Amino acid sequence: MRRLTEETVLAVGRLTLAATELEYLLASIGTGQAEGGDLPTIFTGPGEPVQVARRAAHLAPPAHRAEFVGLVEAAATYLVQGRTAVRALWLDGNRVDAATFDEIAGLVLRCRDRLQALHDDLTHPASAPPRTR
Repeated sequence: MRRLTEETVLAVGRLTLAATELEYLLASIGTGQAEGGDLPTIFTGPGEPVQVARRAAHLAPPAHRAEFVGLVEAAATYLVQGRTAVRALWLDGNRVDAATFDEIAGLVLRCRDRLQALHDDLTHPASAPPRTR
């Protein structure tokens, strides 16, 4: 691994926190569909948050299913992109800078926000404010 600038280290930290927050949301979404439904177990299981959220998304009401599935799949893609970027720091010849990590973190956070809003709409339809696009 090459020596990292402070800016890059901070950006990796931001990405790590954003990705972990997204995984927690995915685990929360899927907890009701998972066998045992234990949030800490699902959250800490490798790949489990995405898997249980995928199952939950496929059970969403038909009017929202495609959007829900698409957001969960986008979340899975962004999580992989984040892990790939972090691992690239250890590979010779790969130049990953703070801007790359911040760009992925931005995608992760926007996906988290959209997924949270949709989940809120589906779980609390009467109390949810109208969504705008």
